[in-house]
Amino acid sequence: MATEAVIEAGDATFEAEVLERSRELPVVVDFWAPWCGPCRLIGPILERLATEYAGRVRLVKINVDDSPAVAGRFNIHSIPEVMAFRDGRAVSQFTGAVPEPQARAFFEALLPSPADAMALEGARAAAAGQLDAAGRHYGAALKADPDHRAATTGLAALALTGGELERAEELASRWPAEPAAMRVLAQVHFRRAAGDGADRAELESHVAADPRAAAAHYRLGNLLAAAGEWEPALERLLATVRLDRRLDGDGGRLRMLDAFAVLGDAHPLTKEYRRRLSNVLF
Repeated sequence: MATEAVIEAGDATFEAEVLERSRELPVVVDFWAPWCGPCRLIGPILERLATEYAGRVRLVKINVDDSPAVAGRFNIHSIPEVMAFRDGRAVSQFTGAVPEPQARAFFEALLPSPADAMALEGARAAAAGQLDAAGRHYGAALKADPDHRAATTGLAALALTGGELERAEELASRWPAEPAAMRVLAQVHFRRAAGDGADRAELESHVAADPRAAAAHYRLGNLLAAAGEWEPALERLLATVRLDRRLDGDGGRLRMLDAFAVLGDAHPLTKEYRRRLSNVLF
């Protein structure tokens, strides 16, 4: 059964259809196989519920025989295995063909809280450039739930946009492992290391005239990273590592790690420059 509320995914599409999509709404994953009797019992129940909860919860069906990588990643040894994902991570699960009331309770527990709804409005306002409105929505979400992850990281991003680096850092540091917070923290580090009044043309002229000027390489690399020009930024930061590990407390290496965190492990630049950094260090 493939509908807007129920889709099929596998090894190649799991990241996009489950992890990334779960940042927008909860995703229930049904790990199943055609030969599995209990799967044929729970499958229709999950599909009916997904249709009923359409727009609020999404169901993704994954045939474990066709998707061994995903099944191995989540240690699926017994099916049916049903897992729920929110914000890119698994949050709950059950095994076996449970009765419909139990499956319904599983779906109900995933529905957004009032704070979730307000944080989502904040994200929509921020995406539309309505920053004041976004701040109000995020603030309301935090009043309802002071530890709300999306509202906290959303406010951190707004503070960064407004140049409030200390405020951005304080908020993002509450959820340091959250990708959105990692991006904010990385940008705070880049901007601070680049320094106030950094002039790109001047720094480029400096490193051209003196290729061993570690501080100029470092400031230029951070300036480029803050602008999202990742390859030249990483090249300058790598040059800093080669020239002076003591500069800003091994800043060249640390800012490269920030860049890797923003880009992600799978990005070609992360793979290339992580290898090159290892060659310099070891």
